[in-house]
Amino acid sequence: MLSTIPARILRDTAIFSIPKGMDEYQQTANDTVIVRRVHLQSDNNTRKTGTNTEVVLRGVLFIDARLSFPLLDYWALQESAQEAGAVMTVTVKDRHGRTSGPYTVLTVDGLPDDEGNTHHWELSLC
Repeated sequence: MLSTIPARILRDTAIFSIPKGMDEYQQTANDTVIVRRVHLQSDNNTRKTGTNTEVVLRGVLFIDARLSFPLLDYWALQESAQEAGAVMTVTVKDRHGRTSGPYTVLTVDGLPDDEGNTHHWELSLC
């Protein structure tokens, strides 16, 4: 049996705003995608992102490859946002309806299970 992130901690909902390009008024047009059963872990670390560039990491969003839904390719979404010349953002609602964010998605990491399949996604947020 394949393991998952414990369901009891997957109580948040993520609302992604994914840039898809510019409209006729030179404004970024966005798609909105809602992903349920995720977990936001707050953070406050400084991370080096390039030559002499630092950002404050505000959180990590955990998305299970089996229990979170819908199942999306987060690498492709991040790449699509970059091709549109913008960044993917996410707002998170907890189980009590409290909202945090919006956060900018800094990195997308897919962590494998023992069989080489994606176990879960970790999105670094700033």
